[in-house]
Parts: sequence; C-alpha cells; structure tokens
Amino acid sequence: MKKYLVFTVIAMGMLIMSLTSAQAAEQGFKFGYIDLQKVMALSAQGEIAKGKMQAKQEELRTELQKKQAEVSTLKEELERQGMMLSPEKRKEKESTYQKMVRDFKLFVSDSEKDMKSLEGEFLKKMLKELEVVTDEFAKAGNYQLLLEKRGGIIYAAEANDVTDALIKAYDKWVENNQKTKK
Repeated sequence: MKKYLVFTVIAMGMLIMSLTSAQAAEQGFKFGYIDLQKVMALSAQGEIAKGKMQAKQEELRTELQKKQAEVSTLKEELERQGMMLSPEKRKEKESTYQKMVRDFKLFVSDSEKDMKSLEGEFLKKMLKELEVVTDEFAKAGNYQLLLEKRGGIIYAAEANDVTDALIKAYDKWVENNQKTKK
C-alpha cells in the first residue's frame, strides 16, 4: 500500500513537472498551490474559529479545575477522617468519592469529545466555504490547476504559492456574504 502511495505521489509530481514545462507555459497553462493549514490559521474565519475554540477550552478548563478541586477536597477529608468514621460512614464517603472520580473522568472524556466536535464543525464549515472561494479564485485567476501543498507536492516554486492571495479572497468573500445576510 505504501509503495502504491509513493508511486502515485511520484507520478503526480512528474505529471505536474511535465505540465509546467516550457511547452505547457506557451499554451497558457497556469497552476498554483495553497497551504490549507495556513489558510485555516490566518484567515479571518480561522481567527474567529480559533478564538471560539480557545474560549470554549478555557470554559471547560475552569469547570475541570473546579471539579478536580472538589475531588481533591473529598479525598483529603476521607484521608483525615477515615479512621474516626464508623465503617458505614467510611463506606458511604468512599462510595461518594469513587462516584466523583468516575464523574470527573467522564467529564474529561466528554470535554475532549466536545472540543473535537467543535473543531470538526469549524473545519467542515470552512472547507465548504473554501471550496466555493477556491473555485471562484481559480476561475478569476485563469488557473487550470490548484493543488494543496501537503497533498503530495514534492516541490513547487515559491512563485506558484497563491496561499496569501486565497486568504485575501476568502476574507473578502466572507465579508461580502456577511453583508448580504444582514
């Protein structure tokens, strides 16, 4: 499977090199590549998503610290009073402590799932928007081919990197769409 993937990447690279040859340039062939991670990180939408994710993460962190403090307090109580408590009370406190530990672990797990879900929502929304923007951008710039930098490009000249221009186009597209929604 790896050999097939490597072969495919090499074949794709050779195809791109042949397409970008002088002959292809004479025929008006124009290609570029984008760094999708950079677009996601530096675009206005990416900054908004990052801010919302950080706010949610901080909210969860605060709640997590609160729950952790409650668990620690109960544990300390149990350790301090353990010998002085009757067997029934001790068993009751231990049971309460175990339940709090389980609830804490469940909260941590749920928080991680929530964060991944939120990240997935932002990613899905941005990719959907970028699909439209990239199509418009490619048509407006007369590109016959736009590739993703991490999608198998072994080498491409820096001059063919259109990431910054796409970020500007994406930000402008979002701004225009927000105006029409209002």
